[in-house]
Amino acid sequence: MIPRFLLVTGTDTGVGKTIATAALAVALTAAGRRVIMCKPVQTGHISPDDPQREQLEADYSDVVTESDAQIVARLTGIHTFTNITLRLPMAPLPAAREESTGSVSPTARAASTLPGATEHAELIHTAAERTGADHVLIEGAGGVLVDFGGHTAADIVACLSPNPDSVGAVIVSRSRLGTLNHTALTAEALGNRHISVTGIILGSWPEPAPPVDRDNRCALSAIAPILGAVPAGAGHRLGRGEFTAQAPGWLHLPC
Repeated sequence: MIPRFLLVTGTDTGVGKTIATAALAVALTAAGRRVIMCKPVQTGHISPDDPQREQLEADYSDVVTESDAQIVARLTGIHTFTNITLRLPMAPLPAAREESTGSVSPTARAASTLPGATEHAELIHTAAERTGADHVLIEGAGGVLVDFGGHTAADIVACLSPNPDSVGAVIVSRSRLGTLNHTALTAEALGNRHISVTGIILGSWPEPAPPVDRDNRCALSAIAPILGAVPAGAGHRLGRGEFTAQAPGWLHLPC
């Protein structure tokens, strides 16, 4: 079963969490479920007309003008929201620290106080009840133990429900060499926090897949069920119509 509150976490940054989150949303919607998505903390997001855009893009290669929640909304049409946005593409704690010390414009400083895990959970609960969501997809930032300011994405999920069947996690993994160790460590960290792993999604599946990728896909199933794989570049290649038509076929979700 897919729990109501589902953390989508990665083994690392850049593994394909956002597009995997969008694919999950489409697959669940196709199954008749009402789905919303939350990004507790977004870093590296600036507006297209940010007065410091040119300088930020010169200093940081990962600055974006479309947030992860906006990408998911664009590809799926579901309701998405972000609890807090920070402009520098760093881990949340140093990004907030840099903003609070004034190294970026004062207009951004209001976002530099990071909410606690309970506050994040309250915002998610409020949105879930307001929308009548059957499932809330909560996309983390980087790996599962990234510091959100004294707590992690796993801590937020743990605050959402005392019922262990209502919370879970999907691990988005790479298929290349090194993924077995990274995925096993992520699953162990979640297990230590009493969050069950619903399954694994390969975030960027190459076609044709090299032998090591195919072997890793098989080996990963010993850690958790393989829910499927997102084709490499799907988030860039496909518009909403194509994405929503194809994504349910990439995943095989438990009933």
